[in-house]
Amino acid sequence: MSRLAKVFFALAFIGLGTLAVNPYLPQIKSAYGDFLTTWRLIRNPAPAPAEDESTEPQETKPKSLERERRIASPLDQSEESGSNDESTSPLLTEARRRAAIDPAATMEWLQSMDASPERMETILEVVALWAAQDSESTLLWLEGNARGIVRMESLDSGISLWAQKDPQAAAAWLDGMANDGSKRTAAAALAETWAVSAPADTAKWVSALPHGSIRDEAASALIQTWAESAPHDAAVWALSEAEFIGNRELLDESVVAFTEKDPEGAEAFVRNIAEAFEAPEGLDAYLRTRAKQDPLAAMNQLEFLAPDDPINRPENSKIIMEEWSRIDSVSASEWLSAQSPGPKRDAAIIGFAETILQFEPEAAAEWTNALSDATERSSELKRIISAWAHAQPHQALAWVKAAELEPDLRQELGSSIPWD
Repeated sequence: MSRLAKVFFALAFIGLGTLAVNPYLPQIKSAYGDFLTTWRLIRNPAPAPAEDESTEPQETKPKSLERERRIASPLDQSEESGSNDESTSPLLTEARRRAAIDPAATMEWLQSMDASPERMETILEVVALWAAQDSESTLLWLEGNARGIVRMESLDSGISLWAQKDPQAAAAWLDGMANDGSKRTAAAALAETWAVSAPADTAKWVSALPHGSIRDEAASALIQTWAESAPHDAAVWALSEAEFIGNRELLDESVVAFTEKDPEGAEAFVRNIAEAFEAPEGLDAYLRTRAKQDPLAAMNQLEFLAPDDPINRPENSKIIMEEWSRIDSVSASEWLSAQSPGPKRDAAIIGFAETILQFEPEAAAEWTNALSDATERSSELKRIISAWAHAQPHQALAWVKAAELEPDLRQELGSSIPWD
């Protein structure tokens, strides 16, 4: 065969090969891209797992993820997905590419990797991209396939995105979920997001939920968001929940948020409750919040309450002092030392001793022995000495023997202390 013929046949063979391979060029390019990404991931492995996803997901979110998840808008996502900024990780770049083709397969691929903050951030972005196109399909897949902390975080993110666009549809979908921790997480996310734009509608939805932990979680999320814009309205609704279903914790939560936003308005609110129901609902939460803000001002404020004021109670100074002594026991004890004997000081001493007992039981006993009411002093000393003697019987007995006590009380306290 001549040399020219050999060249001709070689060119013909190359041409036929090119025609045969041409339809598969996109798949070959994609596979080559997967190979390069995988090679980079192997050369730069992710950090060691931060959690074990084979176990049951915890109800409390990790601090590193709580309220720090990044949820981009659909516009932001479409713009970013085409970029190849040097700061974007190879994992995120590859996940965006895959998610544009098959988001479900991309989620499976990500879940198969070792847990890391980078992987979680990438999963949440894939959820955002997918939910921007089809929120219902996204959530259906997540409910049936996501595992561990991925399930909790991604459901939270997906519901929040859907609630921004169509909260009613998200609520209808959520109604069909299984009653477990995932539904509780999703319900709270929906309530939190929906309440930003329509708190009254959100409240109607929460009120229609069956009594239980899911409703309680959603109600709490609603209150926290609603109180930012309308703390009085949020507290009024929480009061109705307390009256009709007995959720006193929610009322306290609303009063705390109300007090942080508007102390004067919160005081008027709890006073109105006391007048209408003859019960100081929410008053303890109001006093504790005021004490955390400024304990001295909170204590001085009691001086301006009229004797017949419905929120004027002897135990108010006890509640304030409990919080004050947690914050600063030195200044709290200095204030006590400057007070004249009487019911207000006695109540404050009881609150101080209650808090300081676990740190300085001897100081708690000394202050309790300074109560002006003899009956109350005897009762409180028995309680303080009993708690002290449980951990340190010899120290408690030594104090009883040395303290200035009535002989009968000393004998009673001493005989109640177990010792070898």
